[in-house]
Amino acid sequence: MITLLRRFRQRLLSENKFSKYLIYAIGEIILVVIGILIALQINNWNENRKYKQQEIIYLENLKEDLEVQIQSQNIYIDFEEIIIQDCTDIIAHYETQKGFHNMDSIYQKLSDLTVRWTFVNANTTLLEMINSGQINLIRNKELKKNLMEFNQLVQRFASNTLNNNTNLIDNIIAHNIINTTNYAHAGYSERMKEQFQKHVPIQFSTVNDTQLAEFSNQTLDEPKFKLQLINNVAFRNGLAKIQKSGNESLKQKAIQLQNQIISELKK
Repeated sequence: MITLLRRFRQRLLSENKFSKYLIYAIGEIILVVIGILIALQINNWNENRKYKQQEIIYLENLKEDLEVQIQSQNIYIDFEEIIIQDCTDIIAHYETQKGFHNMDSIYQKLSDLTVRWTFVNANTTLLEMINSGQINLIRNKELKKNLMEFNQLVQRFASNTLNNNTNLIDNIIAHNIINTTNYAHAGYSERMKEQFQKHVPIQFSTVNDTQLAEFSNQTLDEPKFKLQLINNVAFRNGLAKIQKSGNESLKQKAIQLQNQIISELKK
């Protein structure tokens, strides 16, 4: 084809038909431009198809990660509900007994308050996309914005949870409960042990020494320790309610985001 066009061009020149040659040259240029544009269009189509396939893979992975996040929030919420109920029972017992007396049914619930659940960020795909710049594969601007906001929310919540667990529960509440109550002999409540067995099977050990309860009773008769412990319980109650509220909010946002991703995948 190229050879024929070249011969045709040479014949026009030899016949001194410049105007016809000019028209021909312009036409040839137009054909070349059209060919380039078609090639670029095909290349763009292939690239867009490849990006679309990558986007679908990421969206599927994001949906799966969000499901893990939702299920994790359910675990955290169940745990905080145990703590809230324990605190409610302890405070009611304290008010009824006018102090820490007749504690056989309460010591295990006090031990529960030393436990806290570590928050794990399940958004591995989202973090990978943000760190690598692949978040830009998400063409839906609203979805991309919501994903970025969700990542910030999770990171703030994880940071706050770690701070509360370390500085408030571990260093203050657990420290005081372990030092003043019958922790070693009483162990944890059945409800708390069942929660552990569901997710982190652990065999807890207790100390077979009934005198420990007597020692604890004597300690908690002192106003200083009584005040300290009831304040710890009340504070732990409020902390658990705040944490549960945060877990529920995070779960709801994860569900909304998951539904948005499912709608995007159907397009």
